[in-house]
Parts: sequence; C-alpha cells; structure tokens
Amino acid sequence: MALRDDLITLAQRQVLPQARAYPFNLLDVQLAQQTTGAGTTFLRWRNPDRSSMGVALWESLLNRSATPASLIDDLYAMELQRIALNMQISLTHSTARLALECASRMTQAEATYLRRVHGHAASISTIPKESP
Repeated sequence: MALRDDLITLAQRQVLPQARAYPFNLLDVQLAQQTTGAGTTFLRWRNPDRSSMGVALWESLLNRSATPASLIDDLYAMELQRIALNMQISLTHSTARLALECASRMTQAEATYLRRVHGHAASISTIPKESP
C-alpha cells in the first residue's frame, strides 16, 4: 500500500502541478485526480465544471483546431504519463489487496492447523498409560 501511496503522491506533486500550470490551465479540459471508494486515486481528464470526465475529452481536445499545435506533443506526453501512472496505481493497489487477503487466509489456516495439532496432542496425553 505504501508503494501505491507513493505513486499517488507522485501524481499529486509532480504531474498535476505541471498539467495545471500555464498554458494548460487555459484549456477547457484539465487533468484532475479522482478518489475511488476503494481509497485509491487516479488521474482523469475532465472539464472545469466537472460535468464530464474521461479520455474522450482529451481526444476531443487534441482533435480541435483551436488547440495550439505547440501543446499537442505535451498533451500526448501527459496522456501517456497518466495511463502509465494509473496502471501502476491500479496494479500496486490490487497486488496489496490480494497479499492482505492471502495473509489473512494463511493466518486462518494456521489457526485451524494449530487447533488440530494441539488438540490432537492433548488427547494423546490424556490416554492412560499401561502399567508394567
């Protein structure tokens, strides 16, 4: 989870400030963070009033003749960075969740095993020994 959180921090402290700086702050599509119910954060394209979100907004921004040609390469680089970061955040989140689930199941299995082993050992020790 710490690695996932470090990736989210990278997005918040490095990627978003660049995407919100001039001249990108003049565009009608912005890169923003979206927090999920699972407690993770992803980067999403959205319009300023938050009425629409998604990669289709980025695609329309690139396709508009009003978007300065000088920004096209940077917008493309931002999209590649967004895709890679979101994938890394998703993978680390899923891997951590699965690892926690695995550890929980192993703990449960160990408890069952120990109950059986200690219970069996206790029942053997209560059997009376034969006299010589």
